[in-house]
Amino acid sequence: MSAFAKILAEKVESYIELRRSLGYSFKKQAATLRALARFVETEHLDGPLTQGMALNFVLSIEGAANGRAIRHGVLRRFCEYLAVYDARTEALDPRAFPRSRAIPPPRILSDEELVSLMLACRRISPQYPERSVVLTMLVGLLASTGLRSGEGLRLDRADVDLVSGVLHIRQTKFRKDRLIPVHVTTLAALRQYARLRDMAFPTPKDSAFFSARAATGCRRQGSLWLSAQPASWPVSPVTRP
Repeated sequence: MSAFAKILAEKVESYIELRRSLGYSFKKQAATLRALARFVETEHLDGPLTQGMALNFVLSIEGAANGRAIRHGVLRRFCEYLAVYDARTEALDPRAFPRSRAIPPPRILSDEELVSLMLACRRISPQYPERSVVLTMLVGLLASTGLRSGEGLRLDRADVDLVSGVLHIRQTKFRKDRLIPVHVTTLAALRQYARLRDMAFPTPKDSAFFSARAATGCRRQGSLWLSAQPASWPVSPVTRP
């Protein structure tokens, strides 16, 4: 490892520690900067950190134009920090990778399309019926509440109040919590799903509301899901606002 690569790696870690001390999670940004340090070491590059070096690093990673712009922005702010310790560090041009501001219009499913989607979910992975039940319930929950997919998957059992019908969404966008009341039809479907889940997995290994084992198509435990799932399992267990 060259002297420059070693110093750069040390400054990257110092910068990450600084940003996190200010309250930022700084996960993706940290991964980008550590990838830069590995790039410099692998390519046997010598200092200082220049615009050309930054451009070559960004272009070495496949991805969309906006992803490149985001990574370049991370490097640009890091260069401002690094320049305090090495005045030879070049300032990066903020216009090198312009971001596209075009936002695609939202695709809102009709009730018929939603039912069709949930029917398709029920046909997924016949050898793992647990997966189809999880996907059907999850799609219905997202449609009825407007949750982000990650928020639904991260729900713990303690976050779902099956008595009063309230979801506790923790540490979501901007690390905020919020409470989401659900419709009575959604609550009924959640209760039915919870009963089927507990029958299939009576001794869960984690506190997740949606069984990770079922979602990933793990080994089926007998035929509990097939025998326990009633014929009246709701195809569309939601009433959307």
